[in-house]
Parts: sequence; structure tokens; C-alpha cells
Amino acid sequence: MSRPDDTGVTIRRAEQKDAALLAALAREIWTEHYTPIIGAAQVEYMLEEFQSEAAIRRDIAQGYVYDIAYVNRDACGYSATRNDGESHFLSKLYVRKDCRGRGIARMLVNRAVQRAREAGAKTLRLTCNKHNAGSLAAYARLGFAIVGECVTPIGSGFVMDDYILEKKL
Repeated sequence: MSRPDDTGVTIRRAEQKDAALLAALAREIWTEHYTPIIGAAQVEYMLEEFQSEAAIRRDIAQGYVYDIAYVNRDACGYSATRNDGESHFLSKLYVRKDCRGRGIARMLVNRAVQRAREAGAKTLRLTCNKHNAGSLAAYARLGFAIVGECVTPIGSGFVMDDYILEKKL
């Protein structure tokens, strides 16, 4: 675990045993943030398919690396990355609303960048909903640029309508 800095933030690598905590954090963040963007039905579907305890356990077993951020020992955000060789994929980056603006997303991205560089990757890549203006602005501040777009069917008639963003390492 990283030592707390002057903001009281610590970050540690998650383990299988943290899947329930991560799923609860996902539900809180996703319900607040994504419902206005994609609607309650798609939020519920995506929470079950991609952010549930079982999905997180599966991700970790398949090699995704999750990090959990804490403010004063209270879990407030998390990220997940996957090594894709020349690029690392930042699959998840979420911070609770009451903890945004403290540099937590930057700290999580910096950990992902460090991990990617250690693996010899040239870029850190992610996808972000085209209508998620706040997150797109945050990613731009973190050094990401839009390099493409994709529409991905995810089941039950839902799609992810995303930009592809990259950060050169």
C-alpha cells in the first residue's frame, strides 16, 4: 500500500477478497454518475455484467490489476488495467463524487502509467462514453487524446458508444 500523502490518500493493489468492496463502490459511483448519461436500465445491466463481485473476481483471475484508493481508510475509488502488449488498457477508473477534485484519478492513472511503462508499453488506452463530458474533460487534463471511436454491443440490446483515448508513455 502506498503511504498516505498530505491529502490522506493511499492506494493499494486489490486482491480477490476485495471484489465485494469494489462491487459496492461501483454500484454507488455508477448509479450516481452514469444514470443521467445512459439510463437506469443500462446502468443496472452493466453493473451486473461488468462491475459485480463475480465479474471483478473473473477480471482479476484473467490478469486485470485493480487498485483501490482510500481517503482516511475509506474506499473512495478504483481502477483496473490490463496488459495488451504495446498498450495497456485502463478498463476502469472511478472516484466517488464526494472525493473528486482531490487528485485521486491522477494518482490512479499514474500507477497505471508506471505499470504500463514497466511492461514496456508505449501507450495507455481507454474508452469513454461520448456523452460523458466531465470524464472526457478530466481525461484531457490527464494527458489523454481522442484517437477514435467505437460502438460495442454488450448484450440485451445495449451498446457502449465510446471514444477511444490514448496517452503516450
